[in-house]
Amino acid sequence: MLEGGIQSNIGIQVQELQSIKTLQALVQANTTKPTSAAANTTSEFQIQRNTVLQIQQNGVDLRASNQKVASQLKSPSEKGLATVSMAQLLEISQVKSLQGGGTADENTLQMLVKEVEDGTKQNMANLAAAQSQCGRK
Repeated sequence: MLEGGIQSNIGIQVQELQSIKTLQALVQANTTKPTSAAANTTSEFQIQRNTVLQIQQNGVDLRASNQKVASQLKSPSEKGLATVSMAQLLEISQVKSLQGGGTADENTLQMLVKEVEDGTKQNMANLAAAQSQCGRK
């Protein structure tokens, strides 16, 4: 159950990364377009930002469930899941701070891509830890 939950969370992170990259493209378009043209992609940006926030919330909900199971099992993945928890809170606040254009958004999105990639690596380690525990039983 824990292994499957962590694998599902990795799948959510893949969706999150793809959606953040879509946000990056929209922010770049808004940054380089004249104001009137940028207004057309602003609503696309808002829709995509809300999509990312929903994906992130799905990840939070699943990680919380995984964390509960890990705690009950006294799994070695428990510590790594706590790390993911802190990262998720930061990433959500970063997405909420996005305005839809400009250098600050571009920098935040670059950082988010790295953070999600790092979070995926952490969850791969969490998965390995959960699998190692199952192998001992």
